[in-house]
Amino acid sequence: RERDENGLPSPVVLTKPTREDFVFHARRGYPIIVSDWSEGMQYDGWTGKDFTEAFPFGYMKAEYISDMPGFSKKMHDIKIIDGEQRFKLGTFKPDGKTWWHNFSRPASKRYKDDPLKPKRGPYVWHVKDELTPKEKLKVQARFEAPSFLQDPLNAEKMNRSFELWFSPGSHCGAGAHADGYCDSVVSLQLRGDKRWRKMMLPEMSFLHSFDEFDGGVYDAGRWKPDLGFLNKRQGAVIWPPGYLHETSTTQPEDGECGSAITLQYAFPQPVQFLRAFLPRLALSSEVGQCVAMAWSGYAIF
Repeated sequence: RERDENGLPSPVVLTKPTREDFVFHARRGYPIIVSDWSEGMQYDGWTGKDFTEAFPFGYMKAEYISDMPGFSKKMHDIKIIDGEQRFKLGTFKPDGKTWWHNFSRPASKRYKDDPLKPKRGPYVWHVKDELTPKEKLKVQARFEAPSFLQDPLNAEKMNRSFELWFSPGSHCGAGAHADGYCDSVVSLQLRGDKRWRKMMLPEMSFLHSFDEFDGGVYDAGRWKPDLGFLNKRQGAVIWPPGYLHETSTTQPEDGECGSAITLQYAFPQPVQFLRAFLPRLALSSEVGQCVAMAWSGYAIF
């Protein structure tokens, strides 16, 4: 397998996979890349500006906004959702002058110790659960499933689960973390390229579990990535529950704001991965609850 400039290997890469190809790898649960997932799709190539102009009504989260020098929330149209600030796509100018999709903000100060960690903060728009039904339909109407997952079950699950990530500038991304999803996760790069470092949840006892939220694995001293790679425009990274990941973008050559979709599909589930690592996953602070909620039928002893 190919290795990045730091010697970390790439995941398995699929190009124009058949349904059978995708199911074969996805059931096993190791991270994979589908290099041409979004080819020909309506959202392929869209920038942060494009989404702003099409859907100005959305409210997004600005990751690490509190680390921006001189930031004042009094200047902005803000909603509080789930106890966190959300900023309107159609009006937000972080410094009061420059559109958010043309403005780079710093990432967390905690990440300055490693040049490979993200340096600038991204935005995430939770289309799936932070819009009115009418607004959500407008955004979902242009979403398309890839040819190998176009059955009604998967198409519906992907369309109702997606969120959008926006990355103004280079080195924009999120610190290493695990998601709380019980299903495999897809990150589809619509515009720009993104560097990834990934790490399987380490072996641990209940005495050694740690905060798997943003940067928690750094603080615990357990960050030892086992994969490193660049996911290019149109490519999708797929990984199983509990897999830690860190991102950092390269800015598109035209200077536009990069974008990506994160979503889940219904089938196939990574059953071989879950069976192999269930004891470890059960101790996870993010996906441990999935053992009883979703995975009990997969484990065979």
